[in-house]
Amino acid sequence: MHETFPFLMLFGFLNLALFVAGVLGKIFRFPPIIFYILAGVVLGSFIHAEKAIEIFSEIGIVLLFFYLGLEFNLQRAMSTAKKIWSIGLLDLFFNFFLIFSMMMMMGFDLFTSILAGGVAYASSSAITTKIIVDNRRIANPETELILGLMVFEDIAAPVLLAVIAAMSMGIEPSITSLGIIFLKISAVFLFSILVAYYMKDIIARFIDRFINEEVFTLFSIGGLIFFAGFTQYLGLSEALGAFLMGMIVSESGKSHEIEKTMFTIRDLAVAIFFFLFGAGIQFGGEFSPKMILALILMVILSIIGKFLTGFIGGLIYGLSKRKSLETGFSIINRGEFSVVMSKFSPSVMVPFIGVYVFIMAFIGIILAQYAPKLSNLIIPKKKKKKKRKVVDEAVAE
Repeated sequence: MHETFPFLMLFGFLNLALFVAGVLGKIFRFPPIIFYILAGVVLGSFIHAEKAIEIFSEIGIVLLFFYLGLEFNLQRAMSTAKKIWSIGLLDLFFNFFLIFSMMMMMGFDLFTSILAGGVAYASSSAITTKIIVDNRRIANPETELILGLMVFEDIAAPVLLAVIAAMSMGIEPSITSLGIIFLKISAVFLFSILVAYYMKDIIARFIDRFINEEVFTLFSIGGLIFFAGFTQYLGLSEALGAFLMGMIVSESGKSHEIEKTMFTIRDLAVAIFFFLFGAGIQFGGEFSPKMILALILMVILSIIGKFLTGFIGGLIYGLSKRKSLETGFSIINRGEFSVVMSKFSPSVMVPFIGVYVFIMAFIGIILAQYAPKLSNLIIPKKKKKKKRKVVDEAVAE
């Protein structure tokens, strides 16, 4: 039906739908992401096939990760990387191997079990980062750990994806193919670190020279999208490329100047991404009792697994118990990576993954949104002695 309408009309309709979704979010005091996804589920069949809109939504994710990268200069990124690898392995154990083992024990074949583990493994970087940015939690101590985990997952995810893609075509994944992926990741990281370290002064002078020129926005967006597209071309995540580009700019000390040039386009593109995310979830199909049981167990294990990753990981990282709880509640959501996995699944598993992603996205968004309040409920903040003293004196008077 959408093919009968011109692109501009569809694009205008999409923006109006997102506006209504955002207003509903304000009225019900819920994160607007939920309403963006619901709008996609309901209206997606009208718009989903428009390629230009899909590309625009991809730019939203690139901009989101670029903004996060701006918070990490080299020193902070290196410090985080040293502490994150053990927590990343914990993440793999809880959220891939446990789900994989559960599916095998229920009698599913090897490929389906690996696929389920892959679907459940990664948190939704887009949902997590959007909530962190919207709630102004970027400077919080737990955010460094959360972003470190997101980057670790972005590194592990292409390897998992390569294994699943090969198995879906009946090809056994080889050590050589996995080694090539690791080589690409190492090369991209090395290139970014060298540019950030040796060219930071040149980049800073260039930004100072052109920051007030109209054409500078074109250069900054063009350079960012090109680098993100290059990492995608290498078979890696575009989010990883965007994050590294943000880190390069951060090292030059010009983060705040660059941030201002991209605010408007970022918010619109991110909203469109979540709309298309909802439109991409497929629900149609039949479920056997065995699949329903597997779905229920997978949801429960996924919630517990991510929460434990965040909580135990937070304690390992040196966070307080309250901040560790907050980390656990913030990373439970699943999203775009799980949807990508469904493209390699047999048709009978597509609705299974669709329902799983829908449930985990909604539970995860609500828990991430209210993570600070939930952790404060479990471990209340201690009252400051000074304030208590003043109150006691006032009562005495």
